[in-house]
Order: sequence, then structure tokens, then C-alpha cells
Amino acid sequence: MSSMNTAKKTLILSRQDDGSTSNVIEWIVKYGKPYIRINTDDDKTKLDFVDIDARELTVSKHGEETNLFDIASVWHRRRGFSLKNVSINEEELNKGILFDTPNYHKKHVNSEYKVLTEYFHYILERDVPTIGNYKSTDVNKLIVLEIAKKYGVPIPRGYVVSTKKALKKVLDATDASFVITKAISQGVYHFTKEYGYYTYTERITEESLAALPDRFFPSLIQEEIKKKYELRVFYLNEEFYAMAIFSQKCKDTVVDFRKHTDQDSPQRKVPYNLPEHVKTGLIKIMNELELNTGSIDILVDEDNNYIFLEVNPVGQFGMTSAPCNYYLERKIANIL
Repeated sequence: MSSMNTAKKTLILSRQDDGSTSNVIEWIVKYGKPYIRINTDDDKTKLDFVDIDARELTVSKHGEETNLFDIASVWHRRRGFSLKNVSINEEELNKGILFDTPNYHKKHVNSEYKVLTEYFHYILERDVPTIGNYKSTDVNKLIVLEIAKKYGVPIPRGYVVSTKKALKKVLDATDASFVITKAISQGVYHFTKEYGYYTYTERITEESLAALPDRFFPSLIQEEIKKKYELRVFYLNEEFYAMAIFSQKCKDTVVDFRKHTDQDSPQRKVPYNLPEHVKTGLIKIMNELELNTGSIDILVDEDNNYIFLEVNPVGQFGMTSAPCNYYLERKIANIL
């Protein structure tokens, strides 16, 4: 027998392996706030019933029913809702229906559920306090750079090239000491039980240039900034929690601070106050993107210019919270 819990809960949409979610939940539990966590990669939560007129969206988890139309707040940490939340007869689905296009019906099921989840988010996030949102969990990096330009926020000189000839043209024309390449989207971040796959920002060297074919997949190229240090900034409701990383002190991390492996020589990371003009520009960017949270990457060059690189709406914030004693997990729990 299931029971309907009438207390208003915080809805947390995440993924099983997201440690930041678990850290925030510890504070939520400490404050005695009820919550329900829905992970995109497990099937513990099931959709039961939707009554559009009566505003009832019932899900069940561990035998307890919750009406998601009656929640206190939403934290859109990760996507949360997925096909794992509904019942699908895999045996029947795998049989196929249209013999000349065997995967059409699977795509149709995905399309049906996509419309349904978009509706859920539209209803759930419009009337209650929300951190993050469904439509902005993945932003277009190139469009974000265009928005930064629109508001006069400095960005690296960049190109998209797909031929060795074009890349050589960039190298011949630039005054920068080096150019780098990075993912156009969010890059590779994939782990299995045996292997881990991760992409970094890399310099274009003579060796890597020589190894390229005449034509290749379109790639993002930027002039490398000679930096004094770099900033990782967590943004939350127009508040900034910045950390300076002195990554240029080690040759392995000059291009990408994530390559740090020397545990005997830790990178220096300290709290940092952003100038007001930098905050103003960043707020304009985030407002246009309709983001009230995200992790922002900035370089400070040798002339003390602040160069905006990108924003990740669901970037990790624990790496900023702990070294700087910001207690961001507690701040998020308080908002929720």
C-alpha cells in the first residue's frame, strides 16, 4: 500500500554519480527539509499519473507517492527525468514495428517522452523558487561568446577551421605565442568501470599540425592568452564566488589547470573578489542566457585584462567551495 506524503518537498533533479548533489542534500537533511531526488540514470522513481486540470503529477519512489505539482522548490542540477521513469516493455519495443525502418518506433517513444518532460518542467519551474532550468542545462559555447561580445566582455580571438591550410593561415597571422584547441561543445567526460575518458584544452604544436590530414572535422581554435592566473567563478542569483588558480606556475597546467597531477606540489587556490565592471558584464550574459547559476571560467592576462572563456550551467562547484570556505552547498540548501 502506497501513501501520499502531503508535505511540500524540494525536487532535486540530478544523476547518481553527482557528489555535489549529495553534499547539498546533507544540508537539506540537517535543516529538516523534505525532498525527493530523481536521477536520470536510475529507475527508482516512476511516473504514475497526470491530471492536467487538477494540477496533479504523481510519482512513486520506494512506495511513497509525491505530487510534483505541489513542491516547495526545484534544483535543476542535472536532467533528472528520463525514460527510466516510465514503464517500457523492452521485449516488445525491440521487436520493431516498421520493418524497413527498424529504429523509427524507438525514436518516436523518445519524442513522446521529450514533449512530456518539457511540459513537466514548464509547470514545475514557473511558480516556485528554482535553481537552474531545463532548457539551459547545455548552452552553445559559440553563441555564449557572441553574447559576451555584444556586452563588451573581452573573449579570446577564435576561429573554426577544418583544413590544414586554414590552420596554417591562422598560425601565420596571429601575434600570439601559441594557439590552442578545445571542444566546441562540453567535451568528453565519460567513465566506465575500467576506463576514464576526458578531453583537455591543448596547444597546437608542430608535431600535432604535421599529423593532421588536409581536411578534418571542424575544430575550435583560439589564440592562447598569456595569463597571470585564472578564475573559476560560481554564480548564484547574481552573487559571485570566485577562486583564483595560479596554474601558470607549473608547466603541466599552463594550458589547462585540470592536468595537475603532482600531489606533492598543490596548485595555489585562493578566494578572489571580482571588480564591479566584470560582475556587471557577467550578469548581462547570464540574464540573456536565462541562467541563475553556473560555473564561469575567466583568464586574467599579463595586462590585468579579464578574458571570459565560457560558462557551464551545471559545472562542478565543490572545487571552488572547499578551498575558499564558501560553503556553497549550505547556501544552495538554504535557497531550496
